[in-house]
Amino acid sequence: MRNLKLTIAYDGTGYHGWQIQPHLPTIQGELQQALQKLFNHVVRVNGSGRTDAGVHALGQVANVQTIRIMHPNSILRGANALLPAQIRVLAVEEASPDFHAQRSARAKTYEYRIWRQPIVSPFDCRYVHAFRYPLDQGAVDRGTTCFIGEHDFTSFCATGTDIQDRIRTIYEASWSRTEAQWTFRIRGNGFLQYMVRTIAGTLLEIGRGRLAAEQIPQIFGAKDRRRAGPSLPARGLHLISVEY
Repeated sequence: MRNLKLTIAYDGTGYHGWQIQPHLPTIQGELQQALQKLFNHVVRVNGSGRTDAGVHALGQVANVQTIRIMHPNSILRGANALLPAQIRVLAVEEASPDFHAQRSARAKTYEYRIWRQPIVSPFDCRYVHAFRYPLDQGAVDRGTTCFIGEHDFTSFCATGTDIQDRIRTIYEASWSRTEAQWTFRIRGNGFLQYMVRTIAGTLLEIGRGRLAAEQIPQIFGAKDRRRAGPSLPARGLHLISVEY
């Protein structure tokens, strides 16, 4: 049995997230359907994590096992011929038998993209969140540094999550800015549902003066989702890469 590592990019618009759901289009569902046709047997595609509905990926990673003897380049071409245009397999590699896209992951990087101009191009509107309110750049940067390190992110994840261990380590968090777009980039050892979108939403609240950077430690300590800022729309979130 071969174990293959797949690197995947997708436009999450119109999909109900990564995970298979009955009678709904999902990224995992499309991949499994295409690979089952290609390999001519049932497969299970394991992703590095479950992106939510509308979230995009430039470098999602998955693994799949097959008994089919095909060159990786042939698998790459065959999979892309069967997949919808919104999903592309970028690379296919042989992996060790114990490689698992989720359990073997050591770090992930996400970006949240915020459009700062009055008009969003129709070619960009599915990939950015338009936010035109004035923002204090210094306050946003001060708040951003508060997230680096190991913290309990209960206040910054979806309520009702069944994940008990909500401690995560953030290695890097920063902003890059142009006149048109602010991009929040964050790298950590793992992320909870809505976590990046809620951190970004909280930082915008700090930029507007509705919260202070100095309140971040208190919000962590409260372990109460109501204390943090809003979760921003999915369309601005992009999974950039997964590290092993």
